[in-house]
Amino acid sequence: MTGSATTAAPESVRSSRRILVVWNPSAGLATSIRGGTIDDLRDMLASHGIQADIAQPKDEDEAHAVVRRAVAEGIDIVVAAGGDGTVHLIAEELLGTQTALGILPLGRVMNVGRALGIERDIDAAAEVIVAGEIRSIDTGEARAGDDRVVPFFEAGSVGLNAAIFREVTRADEGDPVSILRTIWAALRYRPARMTVKLDDGEISSRALMVAVSNGPYLGLGMTVAPAARLDDGRFDVRVFRRFSKLELLRHLASIAFGRRQYAPQVSTYRSATVRITSAHPLPARADGVDLGSTPVTYRTRPGFLRVVVPKPQSTTASSTDGSDRRRM
Repeated sequence: MTGSATTAAPESVRSSRRILVVWNPSAGLATSIRGGTIDDLRDMLASHGIQADIAQPKDEDEAHAVVRRAVAEGIDIVVAAGGDGTVHLIAEELLGTQTALGILPLGRVMNVGRALGIERDIDAAAEVIVAGEIRSIDTGEARAGDDRVVPFFEAGSVGLNAAIFREVTRADEGDPVSILRTIWAALRYRPARMTVKLDDGEISSRALMVAVSNGPYLGLGMTVAPAARLDDGRFDVRVFRRFSKLELLRHLASIAFGRRQYAPQVSTYRSATVRITSAHPLPARADGVDLGSTPVTYRTRPGFLRVVVPKPQSTTASSTDGSDRRRM
């Protein structure tokens, strides 16, 4: 561990801790809970020695209220049993608190879980909750042009990727025309000269896109910033300069769902604060939140979220390419 997240020693998770599980049964892979009912979830947790209350909020407002109440009551761990949307919703309410985030990965992508080294296997993830460590990780905060402040956990993005993800989100929401809009957005996108101001200087470029990455993954599991760490107090700022639009789309497809590809057209910088301005307004996002257009400012919040993660393994047990190792 590096940076401010090293100030406290890791803690072991004990069964005596108070745990609340917030379950989203509509998550993409909720059927990985054998039987798929709340009783089946309770039985699975009990089989791992996890005694927990289970909440099944009817909507996002109720979910926010449930988590806020858990924090006020001193619950030790709130477990997100769902996809990335459930993880983000719960994590927002845990920022800056002593309550830790646990993850039972029931979504199709699980960017935050992958970055933390949490396996997709539901039983392995449950073992992390009962036998893992609690550590602090960095989060991000975006300030949009309209002065909205938006927390994020994966990455901010400006340019073509933000324009595409805007339409992809509509597709996920069931808009059948959005696929055509996505293709149209990519074809008609025109990069404008942008200035990226970092802690120690600035870059001026007509880049197709910039990713301000807190962790390695963005969107549909794309490994946008393979070297990004969740606890170093800085973003990995990835500037995609000399791609044609077709090359960039091919590159993004090639790194989807955790795959990687060497990209010499991408430059990487590291900075705790990133401000992006442009000659003409460019679309901007923070994770799945549409920020409108540039200018936009991203800054890190070091050690601002407590998470339950697997205990470190020896280097001999690590994967060959490190694609699924916890980046902390």
